[in-house]
Amino acid sequence: MAATNHWTRDQLLIAFTLYSQLPFGRLHSRNPDIIRYAKLINRTPSALAMKLVNLASLDPFIIDSGRTGLRGASNADLSQMAYHREHIFLGQG
Repeated sequence: MAATNHWTRDQLLIAFTLYSQLPFGRLHSRNPDIIRYAKLINRTPSALAMKLVNLASLDPFIIDSGRTGLRGASNADLSQMAYHREHIFLGQG
């Protein structure tokens, strides 16, 4: 079995920043922005796209619209989304 390659905090911050800039329909591995950022953070475009769709599964705006992301969000994803929901989305940060 392959070793798990956990996402670093910096990688998660970059992924979340990209997530906040792209519409849901553009979260795929062929998106030039995803390709560029994946190279920057030493991940494959598919891995980054999957991470973005995992983040979408936690996004209240996506959920409220009736859409869903993937169901593989990690504890780090949950923490990142909770932080941004409290400090960024609600205008407290």
